[in-house]
Amino acid sequence: MTAIYQVYKDTVGKFRFRLRAENNKIVAVSEAYESKASCINGVKSVQKNCGSKIEDKTIGAEKLPNPKYEVFTDIASKFRFNLSAPNGEIIAASEAYETKQGCMNGIEAVQRSCDANIEDLTTGQVMESKKKVCPTAAADAGATTLEMTCPPTSVDLNTMVTFEGKLTDSDTCKGIGNAEIGIYEKDRSFMGDDLLVSGMTNKDGTFKIVWKAKQQDWWDDSVEVYAKFNGTEKRHPSQTDVYRIRVLFYLRKKK
Repeated sequence: MTAIYQVYKDTVGKFRFRLRAENNKIVAVSEAYESKASCINGVKSVQKNCGSKIEDKTIGAEKLPNPKYEVFTDIASKFRFNLSAPNGEIIAASEAYETKQGCMNGIEAVQRSCDANIEDLTTGQVMESKKKVCPTAAADAGATTLEMTCPPTSVDLNTMVTFEGKLTDSDTCKGIGNAEIGIYEKDRSFMGDDLLVSGMTNKDGTFKIVWKAKQQDWWDDSVEVYAKFNGTEKRHPSQTDVYRIRVLFYLRKKK
C-alpha cells in the first residue's frame, strides 16, 4: 500500500489525524482538533515541514531552531519523536520504539510521505495532495537540486552506512542520471573537506552510496557529512545539508 494520512474522530468527538506508512503501521499521530478544517491544516503543516532536520536529545545534540524533529526517550526509556512547526507547536508525535534506529526509521517514513493523500474517514473521501510543481522556466538555466535522506545519527565502527538521495534538474524536476555524487566530511580546519566515498546516480537521478564507518579524527567520535554534486559544463553544482553521525568504538574487555 501507499502511505496515507487518515482524518478521523476520536472517542470524545474531536478530530485527529494519523499517518499510515507503506507497511500499514501508524508512525505519527496528531493532537485533538475542534474542527475538521483545523485537523486538515495540521496534516498540511506536517507535509510542509516533513523535511526538517533532526535534533537528537538522547545524545545532547546541538539545539536546532524550529521546525524540527526531536528524538527523545520517555519515562519508560522508549524512543519517540515529535515534529514541531516553525512556531514550536508539536504537529505530529510518534509511537514508542524499542530502539533508536526504529525511531529514525519512523522519521524517514514521515519524510517519504510529504505528498501522501488525505483520507477523510468521517466521510470516506480521499483528497489528493498537491505534488511538487516546477516552474516553466528556470531562473538560472542549468541549476540542480541535490537531496539526501537523513542518515542515522550514530553507527558502530566498521558498519556499512548507505547514503540515499536524488539529483534533479531544478527547472524540470526530472532526475539527472549518470552524475557523480560525493559524500564529504566537513573539515573545520583550513585543510578543506575530505571526500569519504563517491558513486553515480541511477537513470532517475537517485543514488545509494555505501560507506564503511570509521572515525576521521582522533579527538572526535563524530563525522559531519554532506552529499555534493560538483557540476558539469552544462549543470551547476549543488549540495545537501550537513548531517552529524557519531561513530561508536567499543573496546572489548580482556578475559
